[in-house]
Parts: sequence; C-alpha cells; structure tokens
Amino acid sequence: LSISLACAPKPLPPPEFTYGKSAIRLQFKADKDLNLYQGASHTLLLCVYQLRDPNAFNQLVGDEDGLYKLLECGSFDPSVTNVKRLIVQPGQEVSFALDRAEGTRYVGLVAGYSIMKKENMIRLLQIPIVIEKKGFIRTTKTQKPGLLDVTIYLGAQGIKQATTQEKKK
Repeated sequence: LSISLACAPKPLPPPEFTYGKSAIRLQFKADKDLNLYQGASHTLLLCVYQLRDPNAFNQLVGDEDGLYKLLECGSFDPSVTNVKRLIVQPGQEVSFALDRAEGTRYVGLVAGYSIMKKENMIRLLQIPIVIEKKGFIRTTKTQKPGLLDVTIYLGAQGIKQATTQEKKK
C-alpha cells in the first residue's frame, strides 16, 4: 500500500511594514475651478495621514466635528504614524514623494473643500503588498509593502477620482 501526501504550500508570513524612502507618491491634478465657492476658485488644503489601521480615522469621518478635526492635520490617535499638510492651487498639477513611516498600512486623504461632504473630501488607500521571489532552484517568497503611486483628480467641489498604479518598491 502506497500513500502519497501532497504538501500544501505554506502560507507566507505577513509583511513587515517598515520605513520606505519615497514609497508614497501622490500626484494631484486640480481643476481650474478648484474649491469653487461663490463663483471663484480657491486653493485647497490637503491633509495626508499615514495610518497603522483606519478605525480611528473612519470614526472621525463619520460626523462633521470629526471632519473638522481631520482638517487640523494633527496626530489625533496613536494609529497615526505621520501627517503631512499640502496646499494645491487651482489648475495645478503637482507631485509629492513621501517617505512611508514604519507601521503605515493605510493612507488617508482629507481635502478641505468649502462644501463639506465626506464622500467628496475623503479617500482611504491601502498600501499594496507585493510578493518577492528569491532564488533559482529553490525559490522563496516573501511579502513586503509596495510603492503606493496614486493620481488624485481634484474637482471643483470634491475629489473626483483617485487612481492607483501598483509598482514594486
């Protein structure tokens, strides 16, 4: 009697979310009528939050007081690993390369539009995970955080679109 045992592939260990130099790339494309209020366009404040987990961020998104708190661009919870305040001008196309802080798994974008509607001013993005293979005959696979490369289209009254491109980093 012969018994054949198939070896199931071992699950990969979870990735370590370490520091990443310029591992978050944000490109903003602003409408010429950006942040339109009373017929005039205005500059736009953006707060970029790096987060260990999104729970506290999502709780603040839930009400108007929380949205104002997020627009302070401050560290509101221990889950915040880094905060960056950015200003975008009407019609401007601008790129920012940010270092990914250790422990960052998510990036929360908050745009300070004059008409405060959470669906128009908030985006939550997850740091992509890439699988890296090493070796020829006996390959080993590891997971690691990838490059977050996002193009954000800023419209007259809100964020129109955030498009990510996955790349290895």
